[in-house]
Amino acid sequence: MDFRQLDPACVKRILEREVSLRDLRYIAQVEVDPAALEHCWGSPEVVSDYLAEWVCFAFSPGEGQAFFLQREVHHPPAPGFILSVTRGLFFTEAAELIVRALGIAGARVVRMTEEAWPG
Repeated sequence: MDFRQLDPACVKRILEREVSLRDLRYIAQVEVDPAALEHCWGSPEVVSDYLAEWVCFAFSPGEGQAFFLQREVHHPPAPGFILSVTRGLFFTEAAELIVRALGIAGARVVRMTEEAWPG
């Protein structure tokens, strides 16, 4: 599957624990209304790590790939969500494709990492 052609119909919610956090890399900051995200995709998971508690929406667009939208629960340093992806989605166009695939009006990429691979 060519992930540059993300099909919104193929994106599904998964559990955060189904993905190794070692396999995720930060790719972008995304502005999206949390209420709209929850309305479209259901309640978030709340997960903890050594840094904080996080609101987490985990998704898979296809076998072996995943992306997370995360936001610190108590003291988020910026508005919106952190978008992290697995290796197969770590390319420059992925963030925009993912935001489009979520199907939430007004959602947008605010900041991209400079480390993502060229598409």
